[in-house]
Amino acid sequence: MKNKVLLLADPDSIHTEKWCDGWKHLNYIPIISGISKVQKSDLIIKENFNSLGGNGFVFLKNIFQFRAILSKIDPVILNAHFLTSYGLVSALIKRKKDFLVLSIHGTDIMRNMDKNLIYLIMAKYIFYKSDIIISVSVLMTKKILKYFPNLKDKILTQQYGVDIKLLDKYRSDIKDIDILTNRQWKPNSNYPTILEALSTLSTKNIKLIGAYDDEYSQNLLDKYNNLKIYSTGLVPYEKNLNYVSKSKLFISLTSSDGIALSLVEAIYFGAIPIVSNIVANKELIVDGVNGFLIDINSKDLKEKIEYVLNLDANILEAMKEYNKKLVLEKFDFEKNFTNLDKLLKEKVINAK
Repeated sequence: MKNKVLLLADPDSIHTEKWCDGWKHLNYIPIISGISKVQKSDLIIKENFNSLGGNGFVFLKNIFQFRAILSKIDPVILNAHFLTSYGLVSALIKRKKDFLVLSIHGTDIMRNMDKNLIYLIMAKYIFYKSDIIISVSVLMTKKILKYFPNLKDKILTQQYGVDIKLLDKYRSDIKDIDILTNRQWKPNSNYPTILEALSTLSTKNIKLIGAYDDEYSQNLLDKYNNLKIYSTGLVPYEKNLNYVSKSKLFISLTSSDGIALSLVEAIYFGAIPIVSNIVANKELIVDGVNGFLIDINSKDLKEKIEYVLNLDANILEAMKEYNKKLVLEKFDFEKNFTNLDKLLKEKVINAK
């Protein structure tokens, strides 16, 4: 009989679905529980909360419901995603027999670790209640260990990775989209800067993926009305891959991040990345070698887009080959979940 993994994570996120695929690869049965605006099952807690953040109370007020779900599912592994939301819930409801795998994804660490003493105390509690901590970048790991050096043996530093076999199904040699961006439409993604630059370009071969039907997204599209027709809104994951595979250039200007899977997918498909000059991006992108790092302003972005679109074909091809090799070596999800499986077995053996 297969063992169950209870994922406390965003039920609406494609990344949660990917983690389920990873657990299935290790022959576990993944079960999702989390907070959503839509109650899809008795394991999904329906709440109307602000998607832009500040929702800690929403998680804590449902703590007893999460505890009941844990008892009902009785998994061998509890896999929590993000530190101070589902991570905190998991640390509070964890039973003595539970094995907690904490997956942290970037912003929750890089923006908040230096925030204040209360945050650090809370982070320490969650980290030490966790049995394995999965950090998506070297920078994040260093930041955690700066404060909590005794966690070294608990941390596995790697991205989830991408499904190479699936991506290969969508690979295209036809690049009929000049520019694509598909990061979340939230302040951290700096869409005002992106849209300002795109609105002044001569090319209109653009895809803007993922604008929510909310005030923040719609106000931006209203302001840059000439770009509205290039916005697809939210699309299914497979359709997103189809767009990315046909793109020449990929933009991500997040203020803080881990190594983004959307960026990994883009460079595997051969889209040349123009990304914000933050440390996490520097772990993946070497400026001028396999992509470009810029400061977050519309002038630099516009200039770099025009530069890349006019680059010599041989230079572009060298970048694409570099990136494909990089993804195959470091971001194959089957290899990365094998690393997790090895660490899980070591922890269980050591515990015995």
